[in-house]
Amino acid sequence: MKKSKYDKLELGCGQKPTPGYLHQDVTPQNLVNLDFNCNPWEIVLPKNSLSEVLALGVMEHLRFNDFDKTLYHMEGLLKKGGSFLFDVPDMKVWSEYLYNLTHGKSNKNPFSEEHVWATIYGWQRWEGDEHKCGWTKQGLTKKLKEVGFSKIEEGVNVFTEKGIERGRFTREGDAHIYIKAIK
Repeated sequence: MKKSKYDKLELGCGQKPTPGYLHQDVTPQNLVNLDFNCNPWEIVLPKNSLSEVLALGVMEHLRFNDFDKTLYHMEGLLKKGGSFLFDVPDMKVWSEYLYNLTHGKSNKNPFSEEHVWATIYGWQRWEGDEHKCGWTKQGLTKKLKEVGFSKIEEGVNVFTEKGIERGRFTREGDAHIYIKAIK
């Protein structure tokens, strides 16, 4: 069992680990000391030991079953009142962009054809950079309630208020569902 001064965990930190967190990734990262090199649902920590879990651009890379396993595991690791902050592409909006693309209305989209396809299937720049699940706000909210999260806050401010910034946060039309699920 891992003992640490941190009670925060970042899933899929990649090459940009957030300071003040334990770090997990499934792929070893050059120059990044991972605390956990495993799947997110395999992380060994005491139950109710974390105040926060962060996953930026990670959850859509999991298969639906693995997404569920990760949600249940993170909910179990969080203390009462702890939060799981993550984002996923809003498939309601991206499916509208895809419809426009496949029906001769690409001029209505704020992004190129490549960007639309890549948001749906992942950019595929490296092994594991594929998208394996997709969500709408309604489906995601229902899933989070099933898992046992007591309160769900939504909006990019759940990240920006913590000083976390990513390009997609400010790109108009780059539709993501930004979630803070509270245990």
